[in-house]
Amino acid sequence: MADPLEEMYETYKKPIYNYLYFLCSNPHHAEELTHDTFLKAFKSFSTFRGESSIKSWLYRIARNTYLNSAKKMSSQMELSGLDETDYFSSPIDSDKKLIIKSVFKQLTEKETNLILLREHGFSYLEIAGILGLTEGKVKVGLHRAKKKFKMLYLDESEGSQ
Repeated sequence: MADPLEEMYETYKKPIYNYLYFLCSNPHHAEELTHDTFLKAFKSFSTFRGESSIKSWLYRIARNTYLNSAKKMSSQMELSGLDETDYFSSPIDSDKKLIIKSVFKQLTEKETNLILLREHGFSYLEIAGILGLTEGKVKVGLHRAKKKFKMLYLDESEGSQ
């Protein structure tokens, strides 16, 4: 039987990397954060209580690792150079990619996380656990984030024509 830690790493290394890359937009930094995330997860695996899924637990570690890194750098990293085809189900033409990048730059970190985690298939309850919010706040926040995203996207789309 395979080592559970190795299996966890192989299963989640790419989604965790993509999530962190989306947040920091730097492939090298995302790789370091992914490495740090799994080191932390491996060290604390014996204390994992199973109150959430392994996936939710890892994303929470990844998010906290990113936030700690951002605090150390004392400035928010830009969301640029990301490939939206990794995060959305259908390929997106280059004009739409530029508009989406612009819109995501205008969202807050919380709004971006809500949309991104939901796009990764997390339930409201799982997102609440990852972000440290109540399920109600996740539902309301996600609704508002999507509404804001749509409004900004339409404004950007009209402005680029």
